Amino acid sequence: MFSILPAVCAALVLQAPQVESRFEQVAPVAGAPAPAGRGRPMRSPGQTRAVVLIHGYLIHLKSATVPHPRFRDWQQPGSRLVKCLSKESDVFSFSYGQDFSVDDIVKTGTLGTEVAGLRKLGYREIVLVGHSAGGLIARQLVEDNPNLGVTKVIQVCSPNGGTPSAKTILHKNQKPFLDSLTEEGRQMILKARADKCLPRAVDFVCLLGYADETHETDGVVPCVCQWTPDLRKQCVPVTPFLAKHYQVTRTDPGIELLAKLVREKQPRWDAAHVDKAFKEFFKK
Repeated sequence: MFSILPAVCAALVLQAPQVESRFEQVAPVAGAPAPAGRGRPMRSPGQTRAVVLIHGYLIHLKSATVPHPRFRDWQQPGSRLVKCLSKESDVFSFSYGQDFSVDDIVKTGTLGTEVAGLRKLGYREIVLVGHSAGGLIARQLVEDNPNLGVTKVIQVCSPNGGTPSAKTILHKNQKPFLDSLTEEGRQMILKARADKCLPRAVDFVCLLGYADETHETDGVVPCVCQWTPDLRKQCVPVTPFLAKHYQVTRTDPGIELLAKLVREKQPRWDAAHVDKAFKEFFKK
């Protein structure tokens, strides 16, 4: 009787819910269709850099669409951002169902496997550009997988310390995702992951969006929640940028800045540099 227990346990593991995710090459457009129906990623001749675009919260009009991934406009082939980045990189986009928490999206989604595949294709630089919650996914991926092959993470207006905007819930099945973005949820996550740190070999930068001279918020995420004490302690550099939450990936100045951050090294600052930048921006 007991001999069947391992098989039963294995079956239960295989049946465990997994987030539905989507990963596609958007520049240049992927090659021959794969069995799953999408193109196989192909490295451009001589190209050594891959950029992966990861979106944040999606507004769903119906609860039935919450589990299904879809790309934002700026992740699509032909968008201004993709066109700009494709001048110096191959570009990929990642999307995910939002009926899971950020933690479960990282653990059960395909992003880690897809990034490992990019490394096997021969890319020497793999840059994750995560907007809003997408930056949290990128962060946790490299914290949990320091040897995956990611060389840089660019967080764009990411709620590292959470955001009160996440308390507005339209559909019950999106609640796990939004709960992991609230201020209370993020504090619990940071406490539970206190032993995790950013790999020193991975460049990491916070693009801190702010809507006006008060430096309080980008309209969605409070500024103090974007460049948080745990990141400052690790001497993560910050790039303040005057823009509302949804503008950075869609406007020419924001796109040009993202291309620069992708292109240039983003080494850790020293503690004095961090302290000076914090006081200057937050008027402390």
